[in-house]
Amino acid sequence: MAGLHKSFGGVRAVEDVSFEVAAGEMLALIGPNGAGKSTCFNMLNGQIRPDGGSIRLAGHDITGQKPRRVARQGVGRTFQITATFASMTVRENVQVALLAHHRRIWRFLRPAGGEFRAEAEALLERLDLLPQAERAAGILAYGDLKRLELAVALAGAPRLLLMDEPTAGMAPAERVALMRLARTLATGTGLAILFTEHDMDVVFGSADRILVLNRGVLIAAGNADTIRADPGVREVYLGSGVTTGGH
Repeated sequence: MAGLHKSFGGVRAVEDVSFEVAAGEMLALIGPNGAGKSTCFNMLNGQIRPDGGSIRLAGHDITGQKPRRVARQGVGRTFQITATFASMTVRENVQVALLAHHRRIWRFLRPAGGEFRAEAEALLERLDLLPQAERAAGILAYGDLKRLELAVALAGAPRLLLMDEPTAGMAPAERVALMRLARTLATGTGLAILFTEHDMDVVFGSADRILVLNRGVLIAAGNADTIRADPGVREVYLGSGVTTGGH
């Protein structure tokens, strides 16, 4: 994304923000509440249209395209609050996502059956969810539900995955396991991952690079050591009550 701007009612939510995410990289976008993180995410996946600037994915301009078209271009997203079909099985949730990706939406009107079953099970195996395949999503433990949401996102074969507060509500061990899984996906498949996160231990322990937004402006960029030592970042987080502790 290059030179992105977005205002709401005269308030500048994002001002001249530019950055790149490389294939296989895990890039964290952090900042206090109201910094512009969600606005950046919503512009990247097409939920809102930027007032200025451009968004390019693998050389293709996707600026202002609708979310469905952006997804087909290769942008996936997981949300802070998981969005799965509670009454469907784990496998069926992934099958439905695969049906959508392959433009077989008419199949939503009846059970998924054998449609893309092998592909769904391959994704579940990659995320250590295959033993849970026949369980209803609504009875999964929270950590398993977050992995299911990740499997659903991967069913769209994204080049770029946006992860919005991926470890929110998780126990410490679950947070570590999920981010290790994300790292395996990034390095193993070349998936580019951009994530927001309030837990600084997760950020410093997982990100290759970190971007810091404040009031819509990018104020710092670098690795964990650079961000920890940046006086402007420390001032922002001292004001918002967020620690910049170690790993």
